[in-house]
Amino acid sequence: MSLVIQNLRYAVRVLLRSPGFTLVALLTLALAIGANAAIFSVVNALLLRPLPFPDSHELVQVMRGYRDNESISIAIPKFLYVREHNDVFDAVATYDTLGSGFNLTGGGDPERVVGSRVSKEFFSVFNVRPEIGRDFVAEEDRPNAQKVVVLSHALWKRRFGGDRSLVNRTIHLNGESYVVVGIMPAAFRYPATAELWTPLGIDPASTEKANYLEITGRLKDGLSVEKAQAALNVVARQYRERRLGDMSDEETFRVKTLQERLYGELRPALLVLLGTVGGVLLIACVNIANLQLARSAARRREVAIRTALGASSSRIFAQLITESLVLSLAGGAVGLLLGYWILKPLVALSPVGQAGLMAAQASLPEIGIDGTVLAFTLGISLLAGMIFGLAPAVQAARPNLNDPLKEDSARSTGGPRGMIARTALVVAEVAVALVVIIGAALLVKSFNGLLETDPGFRPENVLTLKLSLPEARYGTPVNMELFSRQVTKRLNALPGVKKAAVASSLPLEMGPDLTFTIEGRYAGGDSEEGVGSAQYRASTPGYFEALGIPLSRGRLLTANDTVNSEGVAIINEEAARQYWPNEDPIGQRITIGMPYAPELADKAPRRIVGIVKDVREVGLDEAAPAIVYLPIGQVNERLMGMFVRLLPLSVVIQGEGTLAGIPQAARKEIWAADPQQPITDIRTMEEIVDRSLGSYRFNMLLMGALAFVALVLAAVGIYGVLSYLVNQRTREIGIRMALGATGMHVLRMVARQGMTAVSVGVIAGLLGAFAATRALSSLLVGVSTTDPFTFVAAPLVLATVALLASCIPARKASLLDPVLALRK
Repeated sequence: MSLVIQNLRYAVRVLLRSPGFTLVALLTLALAIGANAAIFSVVNALLLRPLPFPDSHELVQVMRGYRDNESISIAIPKFLYVREHNDVFDAVATYDTLGSGFNLTGGGDPERVVGSRVSKEFFSVFNVRPEIGRDFVAEEDRPNAQKVVVLSHALWKRRFGGDRSLVNRTIHLNGESYVVVGIMPAAFRYPATAELWTPLGIDPASTEKANYLEITGRLKDGLSVEKAQAALNVVARQYRERRLGDMSDEETFRVKTLQERLYGELRPALLVLLGTVGGVLLIACVNIANLQLARSAARRREVAIRTALGASSSRIFAQLITESLVLSLAGGAVGLLLGYWILKPLVALSPVGQAGLMAAQASLPEIGIDGTVLAFTLGISLLAGMIFGLAPAVQAARPNLNDPLKEDSARSTGGPRGMIARTALVVAEVAVALVVIIGAALLVKSFNGLLETDPGFRPENVLTLKLSLPEARYGTPVNMELFSRQVTKRLNALPGVKKAAVASSLPLEMGPDLTFTIEGRYAGGDSEEGVGSAQYRASTPGYFEALGIPLSRGRLLTANDTVNSEGVAIINEEAARQYWPNEDPIGQRITIGMPYAPELADKAPRRIVGIVKDVREVGLDEAAPAIVYLPIGQVNERLMGMFVRLLPLSVVIQGEGTLAGIPQAARKEIWAADPQQPITDIRTMEEIVDRSLGSYRFNMLLMGALAFVALVLAAVGIYGVLSYLVNQRTREIGIRMALGATGMHVLRMVARQGMTAVSVGVIAGLLGAFAATRALSSLLVGVSTTDPFTFVAAPLVLATVALLASCIPARKASLLDPVLALRK
């Protein structure tokens, strides 16, 4: 122990005697380790740490599974069958996650609160109990049962002042009375957006085929996900046999952990970022190793003298490794503080921290520095110290006693082995830097491609807002049409408004899809002939004009397309290509909802009257799906009730010039139509498009920043090695110039030595990039992981920077005065 303490004291004294080296190394390590700590904090919170529910490892998600994909939404009959015929769950619950809006009135201004309709087992599945009161009982989860509600702790505090007597009292939601039966603990909020929960009111005899619910179950103690999957495969086969037509042969029930369901899509991006910051740390270690090698060469006399006085090689090795570990631990401590400082801005800028991304998911876990992050930071700090300290320590522990004692330390070159080691390190850091730069360049090219993608509509100068309408008043097509026409009439009369419309959903936002049958081609029964599937959008006249969606042929919706007129539909070009490839769809008749959801289907076929250009409804990174648009008053009555109950209504307003003043004026006009209607989510269409690119922008910016750091570190490393080389070879260069070598010859000699190492590093980096960039495939859109332009441009950029870094010490060498050089 005394030897360790002695080594530590000496290491601190040595580092303090070289403040320049220590400061540069400390800052380099702090930057790299801080970035690693910050990224790992996010990885730890989302992928490693258990969800904030008791025994969260037992929570799994049941989904519809297909050969090539899966869907989280499930219909009520399938949930009922899983609940009644499984032997793998202690409890299983279903709930909606579409952000159901409730208009909360009384005791203040009307307010829209987001809630979730859940089955009676919901809180039991998550193994939580209300802090005050109780949860739901079986009698309350039935159609036409007494209306009850459980409030979140945050809503209870904010709206009702934490009044404990609120339990068993009545509040007004959507114009109806609900009895508050419980208040949840502050730590519980699932789904993320939910501020209250009400019973779903499941009909045990339901045959409804609409998929809009999620299922979460709690596995029995000790049961694995694999065993649960095998059991549910049997349940799916039984359901398919007993409920013919409800489940295709390709469909099954799929099980995955709830954590994988919530954050699994973030895994590839997070692991890529973690790998990238690891690469930056490696480059930093290489740079410090080169500095250490340079210091080792300068300390050869010291080491030789200590060895001559009896110090063993192991003692010398231990002392130098201790110096490296002290430096790395100090850098890790500073890096941890830096990581803590940048963590909040990092999360705020990331799509994980943006409002809306985590909708339908668990509340964003607390991302911060915990014991796991501390252990990780300590581990990488020690590893970094070993990486950059090993080569210098090994070299110094094998001294040649003759040469160091004979030569002046200022002219010590460290020998051929030292030069080879430093050159090898330059090769390594150039290779790693190139991999990082190529990855960042691929993401930049992919993001630029998305920015240039035509969304199919014009988002400029378009304002949107959301309305959560009470089902009791607006749950029928007649009432919805009347309200929508009143609102659009008032909005269209406002100064500065060019066109206003109401729609069930907007582009790039969540919306339903339904099947339809084509008259004259559908044979009936289980036949797939003449059956199509498309995104389903309902709107008022003016929707296409407000969003600038061009008409391809036919006509758009008009004021004559009402609840009592002939049923009409407009499709997009993709739907026309898919289902009418060799004929004109105009005039064709379809029945939306058939054959798989007859309870939600049109009562009679509707005629296609127009075709519009494609709109990228799902996202700019996905091709336009088939879409069917119809008048809002012609929606199936039961489907209209679901829309109003589960989805907020969208209002879209196109301004003639500036949008200034329109939000306030729009509020007044909507309140004139319904004074109890809360208005939320006021944003421009450009903001919606921008948010849809959030994850791609974040990945690009962070990777770009890391690539810049890697490039700078590589340049600094090359410059440092060549500067040291020039300094140590001053006498040699002076002799060469005295014998007739020109400054240009010396410049080429030094630059060639640096660029040779760079060239080898570039070749190694290209080979590494071909393998490493495969991990980026899920993050790229429209760009190959082996994009030729990127694999040519990135090495050229790195080589140019390396050449500039090489030229500075090379020029210094070429300007040496031979006389002065020979005196050194």
